[in-house]
Amino acid sequence: MHYVRIFNDEAGESHFEDVLLPEVVSPPEQGVAELTLSDPVSVDRAIFVSLPGDAQAPDWHTAPRRQFVVVLDGGVRIEVSDGEVRDLPPGSVVLVEDTIGRGHVTEYVAGPRRVMLIPLEAEQ
Repeated sequence: MHYVRIFNDEAGESHFEDVLLPEVVSPPEQGVAELTLSDPVSVDRAIFVSLPGDAQAPDWHTAPRRQFVVVLDGGVRIEVSDGEVRDLPPGSVVLVEDTIGRGHVTEYVAGPRRVMLIPLEAEQ
């Protein structure tokens, strides 16, 4: 399992990083198949967001807080300030941590779009 991380460096520039999660395999038990699990992540809450077809994010912006963004429907194109651009289809998981600096640009693909925001607990 993996996710894409967006972070800023000391100069305030934002970058992408591909993060591979450590996994463990749990044995099957009580009729449940063998599962591959990551370590738990402490989160604050989950917020489901539906975006109208014509909605777009502001130009350059920072993340309002450290949070996972899970693309449920539609897709997003994100550009970080070092110039790299990534297209993230449904099922993509992004950890946005660029809460200071120049930030990133988010462009939503046309059509229905839904994302889930999962803010991390403050002490992580």
